[in-house]
Amino acid sequence: MRDVAAAVGVSVKTVSNVVNATGQVNEATVRAVRAAVEKLGYRPNPLARGLNSRTTDTVALALPGLGYGYCAPLAAAVFDLAEAEGISVVMEPTGGDRERELEVLRNRGGLSDGVLLMPTALTARDLKDPPSPGPTVLLGSRRVESPFDSVASQDTVAAEAAVRLLLGRGASRVVLLGGERKAGGDSAAAVRTDGYRHALTAAGRKFDPSLVVETPRSFRDDGYAAIARLLTPLPGGETPFDAVLALEEPLAHGALHALREAGRDVPGRVQVVAFGNDEDAEYSWPSLTTVQADVRTMARRALDLLTARVREGARPRSHVEVPLTIIERESTFSYA
Repeated sequence: MRDVAAAVGVSVKTVSNVVNATGQVNEATVRAVRAAVEKLGYRPNPLARGLNSRTTDTVALALPGLGYGYCAPLAAAVFDLAEAEGISVVMEPTGGDRERELEVLRNRGGLSDGVLLMPTALTARDLKDPPSPGPTVLLGSRRVESPFDSVASQDTVAAEAAVRLLLGRGASRVVLLGGERKAGGDSAAAVRTDGYRHALTAAGRKFDPSLVVETPRSFRDDGYAAIARLLTPLPGGETPFDAVLALEEPLAHGALHALREAGRDVPGRVQVVAFGNDEDAEYSWPSLTTVQADVRTMARRALDLLTARVREGARPRSHVEVPLTIIERESTFSYA
């Protein structure tokens, strides 16, 4: 739809109005749009048709916040893909609050015809009997049972691969920054901690709970404080670890600052990897190796599932997994 709009020199909304026979568009523009549609071979997206038939062109995107994990690039991908199909997206920041997440599911007033939700506080019990049967797709890495379609990133597999990378680069004591010591949870941190444990077991390494460092939040100052505490009591420049896997990118930036301040060379003394999609990783000092989710694929698959749900209604629940990729940079280059 965006290509048609560019070819004619009108807005995506105008093209949507012509394709779906809504709104008021002058006859000359209608003819130009239809000619471009034919020339470019455009076919309307089923989600757009489904939404228009329900009198709204809107999808709700409910995320805990743009500063959480890969929410910012994911939101950008959803907005970009939806705009190309003439769909409006309403951002609903939930702050990771259970009641606000439930409120999004209730969709009171029918303000949107579909919901893309990244749940952080809702439990399987909350989702067993959801407050709304409307089209909903869950996003993210949490392992929570629900009747909804879902698109998940493979965080356990990715964490395992990150630890294997560090061990292969010569590391022997890997700090898990922002992890969870208690096993069996369904949070993003718990899922990634499982991958950390699996990698150590596969490599014949003993799990050391003292190397799993829980943090109150996932901000830079939390990462800085946690690593500084591990280094402060040690005499003579001793370092009780030789690698850090940070479960959120801001934690890694704080860790890098603490390591520089303490005179620990990265990657010579300590290697650092982080989960993240922030462009700061490429420009940090040293540049930061990251585990990155394919957020565009996640957004595309989520919108496709919502399309099918709007179009078909009752259908088997679908679960899609999206891989993560390790982008290696200076913070894990081979030891000098």
